[in-house]
Amino acid sequence: MATDPHREYCRRQHRLLAHHLSIEVWCAGDDCVLLEREQLEEFLKLERFKSTRIQWLLEDLAPWFKHTYPVYSGSALDSLQALYLSRVPIDKKCIVSPDETEVDELILWMREKGIRINRLESISQLTPLTEEQLVPRLALLAAGLAEP
Repeated sequence: MATDPHREYCRRQHRLLAHHLSIEVWCAGDDCVLLEREQLEEFLKLERFKSTRIQWLLEDLAPWFKHTYPVYSGSALDSLQALYLSRVPIDKKCIVSPDETEVDELILWMREKGIRINRLESISQLTPLTEEQLVPRLALLAAGLAEP
């Protein structure tokens, strides 16, 4: 079976993101992180999200975040607006579009509901996220030469 080089590139990129986020979420004492579209666009270097790429992203993040909740601005699967990544299940009633409310207010409301969630900016030492920043950081952590 031939391997699609583009798919493999995307898988590696998604896994890198998932690994970094899982460490940051864990160290913050949270279970969930909210990624906004702009953050995903910047890290993945995309302007548009095709439904296939979103499917790949969700599939590749699953080993780190068993519960993924994409939020779309319309009915089309390529209109991704935000992505909730969680280690624990979240009641679907709590999954709200960040456009409907101020993001900080949304996070506070969810925390009041008992969901240990944060924004990327609140937990990550690296913002904006880039592969060039993540690879050395994760390598140092894996080698035991740095602390999370």
